[in-house]
Amino acid sequence: MIRRLAILLATALLVTPLAAPPATAAATCGPAGDLIPAQGALFGAYAYEGVGDLSQPEALEAKIGHQLRINHNFQPGELPRQRIAADIADGRIPMISFAAGDEVALAQEWDTGALDQRAIDEAEALAGYCVPIFFRFTWEFDLRYVDTDLFKRVWIRVRNIFATRAPNVAFVWNPTWRAFSETNKAVPFYPGDQYVDWIAADGYSRPKPDKPEYNYRSFDSMFRAAHTFAVEHGKPFMVGETGVHRDDTDLTRQADWLDTTRADVKASYPQLKAFLYFHTDGDDTDNHWRVDTPAANPALSSLAGFASDPYFNP
Repeated sequence: MIRRLAILLATALLVTPLAAPPATAAATCGPAGDLIPAQGALFGAYAYEGVGDLSQPEALEAKIGHQLRINHNFQPGELPRQRIAADIADGRIPMISFAAGDEVALAQEWDTGALDQRAIDEAEALAGYCVPIFFRFTWEFDLRYVDTDLFKRVWIRVRNIFATRAPNVAFVWNPTWRAFSETNKAVPFYPGDQYVDWIAADGYSRPKPDKPEYNYRSFDSMFRAAHTFAVEHGKPFMVGETGVHRDDTDLTRQADWLDTTRADVKASYPQLKAFLYFHTDGDDTDNHWRVDTPAANPALSSLAGFASDPYFNP
């Protein structure tokens, strides 16, 4: 996770301006508000299969026997145009996580005005697809930014550019779960209700035997405060990234966590409108999120339970 984040932040500084697809009248496109289901929640994933940085959901979909509603991709450089087009053609909603660089680079782009052009290019490119798209601008900002005023100025400026050029794009404000409870960073980083379409949080359940309070944390212990924050601000809530570590000595642990989480979401999270699993294994010993290995892993059936549940297919 941390390694991936560092790579994305570093490469974000090398982005060249994006040429927009053929122009389409933004007013004729589906507005971002169409993404909010009246009942239930959209289910999706980042499903990495070892090719580039892209999520390739087809393999996971074949294993769980159901199509994902959202395909999540990270954008450290150029917009993944072919992947977005394929998702739209297949009926998936694209979600793009846009890396904006570290705080020093962000301040420089703000001061020089380069940020405006990057935002304009990105907005016009996404407007060209003419369908609702999720956009996580500089996600997990609470881990790498300190200057909350700079962050809010940048967010508002970029959001305003998108509002006029790409009304089909929903802005997802997405810190980690700890910002809503342990570090209390959510409020100082929040730019205001008028500049946020969705409120989200990321959180992972890991083995921490030396810290019992963090050992395989439950979904509710991580996301309850974030969901409450979204309810208080009248916004739909998204789980932008989550996963539970696969304990190869006890495969039922991963499956049980997923089963309990699905039941908890349906019973106690009425404002949760999108849930995205992070389906890849990291390099550390505590971040193996995949459910399709080994072959007998019962967690694969548990994840399939999300995908086939009518609640997650509104």
